Amino acid sequence: MSLYTRSFLALLVSISLCFSSFYVLLPTLPLYVQHIGGTQKEAGIIIGILTLSAVLFRPYFGKITDRKGRKLMLQVGAFLFLLSSALYGPASSVTGLILVRILHGTGIAAFTTASIAMIADMSPTGRRGEAFGAFGMAAMIALSGAPAAGTWVLDHSSFREMFLLTVGLSGISFGLCLTVKETLDHPREVQSGSLEGTYLPSATIMLCTITFGAIVAFLPFFAGEIPDFGLYYTGYALASVAVRLPLGKVSDRVGHRKVILPGMIVLSVALGLLSESRSLWMLVVSGVLYGVGFSSVYPSLTALLVERVHDEARARGLAWFTASFDLGITVGSFAFGFVPLGMIYPVGALTVLGGAGLFLAVEFLKVPQQ
Repeated sequence: MSLYTRSFLALLVSISLCFSSFYVLLPTLPLYVQHIGGTQKEAGIIIGILTLSAVLFRPYFGKITDRKGRKLMLQVGAFLFLLSSALYGPASSVTGLILVRILHGTGIAAFTTASIAMIADMSPTGRRGEAFGAFGMAAMIALSGAPAAGTWVLDHSSFREMFLLTVGLSGISFGLCLTVKETLDHPREVQSGSLEGTYLPSATIMLCTITFGAIVAFLPFFAGEIPDFGLYYTGYALASVAVRLPLGKVSDRVGHRKVILPGMIVLSVALGLLSESRSLWMLVVSGVLYGVGFSSVYPSLTALLVERVHDEARARGLAWFTASFDLGITVGSFAFGFVPLGMIYPVGALTVLGGAGLFLAVEFLKVPQQ
């Protein structure tokens, strides 16, 4: 069974463009909140409310995706991306931004739940680490350029043009979604299959993405005095693009569990370095390390989950996994708003080490899950 089909490649490009429209906002939306008179805590709430809404809707969308098919939910999600992108500009108050972020989070829940289920459906057995590595690489290609593009547009133009960029990217993504073939051959009216295999991967990814939430919400405040701090995301993304496929193949060959723990240690080191970054080169190096660590952990945890969850519960299991991903970002962006700025990333490093300890205890010191 071939992995890199025309539909698979169209889906990857659509994912990359959709994520690009989202990543343009990473370094710029907190600045827009400041521009309209919002505070650091309000910026954290606006960043976090998106992932909170995604968390709430993912399980529901997972059920629909298993019952009615992947393509419908993919198109719904892409359309909501487009609609919310068009509404950021008119939202000139904290309350308005919160409402747009809720809509945007709903679109993310639908789009990513369907797209990741499609990736799992399209991937042959024994190549799932590679397939999810390709999925992650598509997102990282977006991250390698979109944040820097957002800050460049903002520096040379205005918030209006920056928001128009997100509309254009999400519009092209929606058009590509129309060309992707359905991957669920036999929609089901009743769900069955245990979700037990989702618990450990979901808890582990949540403890990792707590730190990503802290980076998304507070890096502009922590590193705002460093020129071109948006290159942190570029370093993170370029490293991820470089290693995702090779690490996915390694994960398929040696076993997913053996890649996850080293990746979490690298994540912790990256956060420790970030906490000490006072120059652009240190910031970029910490981003590179974070990209390598996350590229080890995320695809391997996803492949591990797909192998342990029954096919009939695949979209629901992946929905809970990605909901945990989002919940971590939500918790990080909310909770770290109450932590002194200089302590955010050392505490994040300890959080990832705690997750590594949990994974080690369950997977290597006890009987492995079946």
